[in-house]
Amino acid sequence: MFTKTFFSTIAAAALFAASASAICPGYKFGVSLAANNGPWQVFDNACNIVNQVTAKNPCTAGVFDCNPAQTTPTALHLDGQNYACNVDLNPDACNGQTIQICCN
Repeated sequence: MFTKTFFSTIAAAALFAASASAICPGYKFGVSLAANNGPWQVFDNACNIVNQVTAKNPCTAGVFDCNPAQTTPTALHLDGQNYACNVDLNPDACNGQTIQICCN
């Protein structure tokens, strides 16, 4: 009985640790770049939406600086702070939205 309970506790702890991992390790925010004129959403590491831009071109809305093609954020402006952004090299997601950019 003890062994079964012990291993169940270990399995539950491992599952919790895996589900609690942060997006964009080493960064403060992750950005989901929605297609078809959907909003670009900014998430904190707990997958809370902290900002979203619904402009037709989010690169011109004042929240992001973007690459010359105006397709990818290179900087995030949030709450009076500026954060540099890079492509996310990890397969992250928040609330079903793929995180493509990390900002710090």
